[in-house]
Amino acid sequence: MAKTELIVDGTNIAWAWPRSRLCLLRKDHAGAQRLLVETATQSPLRAVYDQLTFVFDGPPPPAGPSSTRGVRVLYPDPGQSADERILELVTQAVHGGIGAVVATSDRALRDLVRTEGGSTIGGQALIQKIDPRNPAEPSRGGAAEPGEREEKPRPSGRDTEAWLQRFSAKKRPPT
Repeated sequence: MAKTELIVDGTNIAWAWPRSRLCLLRKDHAGAQRLLVETATQSPLRAVYDQLTFVFDGPPPPAGPSSTRGVRVLYPDPGQSADERILELVTQAVHGGIGAVVATSDRALRDLVRTEGGSTIGGQALIQKIDPRNPAEPSRGGAAEPGEREEKPRPSGRDTEAWLQRFSAKKRPPT
């Protein structure tokens, strides 16, 4: 049986999942990350994949999730994006003879993963696997239909500024 690794674009999925999004809206990044990792770890995904790897944006928050046997929780190195870290992991897995599946709704990342030899699963499809009772998203009408391309929405200027303030090495003064 071939080995496979599921690499989760953690922040992307946490924002897409209504249960963890509530934590993020309260600025509880550690809580959102723990909820996603714990729920996925207790789901049927553990029987499907040899390794579950979660990559979150920014530095590790205090009291965030930790790695355990068969589950890795990673953050990008300083000056590196989570997407770059995910692509490194895909390249390592593919060159090591391990199948790499990346869970994200980020179209650009999904395209890059495929060019590196990995495969992808959409964010809503992953959420349905870890939380089958997930309520339908009012804006999307629920999980994507098979073959439908999921995309993360374009951020507003306010969203972009908030992300830059949260994750940049230099804090920007409020505008």
